[in-house]
Amino acid sequence: MLINPLTLHLPKTPLEAAKLYKELEDSKVLAGGTFLLNSMKLLKTKGTKTAKNVLSLSQVLEFRGVTVQGDTLTIKAMTRINELLESPLPEGHLNILHTVCRNISTNPIRNMATIGGNLTCRYTWTEMGAVMMALDAQMHFLGPDGKEEMILPEDFFKNAARSEKLFTHVTIPIQSSSKAAYRRVKKTIHVDVPMLAVCVKTDLKGKQWYNTRIGINNGVAFAQRDAALEAFLNQSTSAADLGEKALEHLTTAIYDTRSSDYKKHMFRVSLRTAIEEICKSS
Repeated sequence: MLINPLTLHLPKTPLEAAKLYKELEDSKVLAGGTFLLNSMKLLKTKGTKTAKNVLSLSQVLEFRGVTVQGDTLTIKAMTRINELLESPLPEGHLNILHTVCRNISTNPIRNMATIGGNLTCRYTWTEMGAVMMALDAQMHFLGPDGKEEMILPEDFFKNAARSEKLFTHVTIPIQSSSKAAYRRVKKTIHVDVPMLAVCVKTDLKGKQWYNTRIGINNGVAFAQRDAALEAFLNQSTSAADLGEKALEHLTTAIYDTRSSDYKKHMFRVSLRTAIEEICKSS
């Protein structure tokens, strides 16, 4: 056998899934399976214990889909990366999600991997966390009592991507005044996972920046926001040299953690060009 014996649970409704998520011991959630199944195979080859219960969300139809209602975009947890890539999105800054999806791995993986899996798998290098922070998203979780809880992405990742409740969907505000830019550097030409990624979002009043959010993925820690850089940009206006000036206001610990000189340089290049892109569009 490729994996150790286990019990597979197939709930049909969100509430049934949330109850099982709370009740099952020694369990893992199966979304797209691209992370979990490979991990379980690897652990078996090493002789390491694996989960006895697997909670598959494949039968919960309410966990799939991308919708727009009013000024809110909703992406449900079991939406595949390619489904989001192919979904029409509101005109404006949220089309950056198409760019992010296109950069995630290969087409076969994108046909399996889900938004929920990417956000909650607890691998620090996955990209959606930093992007959701920058886009001012809210993550929604369902408890066994049927009550929903909203958690901001930055709070979720500060808690090491853990929650006692089941992740169901993410909501993102649609704002006509917003501009966003995304940059990604992969580890090597042969390893298509991000060494780093940055997402910059701001609202503009003319050329004045406000409500700026910077999501950073440094690959070795969970996604973070750079509060110092956000504060500087919120006092700034679009200009040709803003990207260069912004580099003097970084929270350096985020970028220096287990970083080579090359990685530190590419962080600066990525941030500068992302900020310049927004300046040119304003």
